[in-house]
Amino acid sequence: MFDVFLVLPYPCADHPSFPEGILKRALEAAGFSVGVIETPFWQDRESFAALGRPRLFFAVVSGPLDSVVLNYTANRRRRREDLYQFEGAAFFSGRPPDIKFKIRPDRTLTVFSNRLREVFREVPVVIGGVEAGLRCFAHYDFQEDKIRRSILLDSRADILVSGNGEKQIVTIARLLHQGVPAAQIDIPGTARICSGLPLAKNCLELPACEEVQADPAQLLRSQLQIGQAGGQRTLAQKHANRWVVQNPAEIYDSADLDHIYGLGYNRRHLNSPAYSPALRMNLFSITAHRGCAGGCAFCSITQSEGRRVVSRSADSIFKEIRSLAAHPEWRGVVSDIGGATAEMYGSDCLVASCQRDACFQPRQCRHFNPGEPYREMLRQARALPGVKKIMLGSGLRHDLLLQNPELLEEILREHCGRFLRVAPEHTEDEVLDLMGKPRFAVFEEFVALFRRMNRGLKRPVELASYLIVGHPGESRVMVQAMKEKMRALGLKTCDAQIFTPTPGTLSTAMYHSGLSPAGKAIAVEKDIRALQQCKDLLTGN
Repeated sequence: MFDVFLVLPYPCADHPSFPEGILKRALEAAGFSVGVIETPFWQDRESFAALGRPRLFFAVVSGPLDSVVLNYTANRRRRREDLYQFEGAAFFSGRPPDIKFKIRPDRTLTVFSNRLREVFREVPVVIGGVEAGLRCFAHYDFQEDKIRRSILLDSRADILVSGNGEKQIVTIARLLHQGVPAAQIDIPGTARICSGLPLAKNCLELPACEEVQADPAQLLRSQLQIGQAGGQRTLAQKHANRWVVQNPAEIYDSADLDHIYGLGYNRRHLNSPAYSPALRMNLFSITAHRGCAGGCAFCSITQSEGRRVVSRSADSIFKEIRSLAAHPEWRGVVSDIGGATAEMYGSDCLVASCQRDACFQPRQCRHFNPGEPYREMLRQARALPGVKKIMLGSGLRHDLLLQNPELLEEILREHCGRFLRVAPEHTEDEVLDLMGKPRFAVFEEFVALFRRMNRGLKRPVELASYLIVGHPGESRVMVQAMKEKMRALGLKTCDAQIFTPTPGTLSTAMYHSGLSPAGKAIAVEKDIRALQQCKDLLTGN
């Protein structure tokens, strides 16, 4: 009998870039046995009983992305591909031809948890990952176009693990092993359902679910409060006669990350020699740090990893790179060393009581100084035996590179392929302010610096820009202005996407309410045809 079962909608990858790989290794390192139920046929509850019952609990994880965001395009069309499945297959095969179900159901955590409850009513169910964190409180669901209540209620799970979850899941396993009932487990970095409002002095009461459902402005208010709490306060939201209570975040430090990423992953799927496209793309990538200090309004990273940057030691990173030589497909090329924003490595902040939403918006904090630790770490990594090339696949912020021209030059010379990819996201300052991104003049200054450096390269690099169309506050006139400004900069390569409202983000609250964070009415385009026309206008010749 296994102590814990991980339940996943895709093949399990023993890789430190995948949540199931990290959770499995962390539990095993703590002395617990872990079984895996992967890609169960979710219409059949017996698929969840194939391995019997665990001794302690089920842990359900839907993956590195919210399942609805992964299943649908911004046009609400079902994706025909799922990169986390073998061969990218999105639908089950081998079932009757008149049945065609997605392998990953919409709102995966809710579906899987309810199936487990049907089969093993008395076994505790723990949910976690990005989907759990984004849907912990009343949230807007883009696919259904409505406010849904907390996923804790819909899934009937006992415990929700929020943010990074390795330490919490090990603690939960230990407490259950000691005989503590799941209903009595109350630890940092988790949420649960309570019958009353907590008595904690730092508890912040959010607008009730019913208030959020009745008044879109309350979703915006709730999201602002969550952001201001910064993971440092207990949050509570009433749902009818019950309360969803989220404890302050669990604290991770560099030693925790060194331990977690040093657990000896084999970078393969558990039960197949094949590779899913997602594992193939990340096969030789290295996570250097967690968290992002950017505070972008449309991004879910702050909810899932936190706004505090926590970096691994350089020695831990180098040890992982050396271990790649044991993989049969290693050819000396590291595909990435980074995190949510690569050059934030080493920008760990010790001011634990800080209440800022972002470290450099609207003005950069004096405690935030990115760039040099990352540059030095890359230099040492390039010199390791067997390393032929280190590429960068993580995000890079043009405003931070502008502050660190030496790092930019080194990236262009040593770590770029044909393109350097950056994300200005927009050109109009009204929209950039709502996004929490630097103003367009900063990007213009960066492009000028890039061009000066590019002229000195033996092999010139092309600048590729990511833009978003349809973010709250944008008008069609602004899209035309964006096209003209990008053309004036002479940038040939531009990748545009339509804004997708992701549960639990500030931009989604603006989208639903039609209000800016200051409470002013803003334009919100919701017509899919109009949004597609704007994208075509931007990307067309």
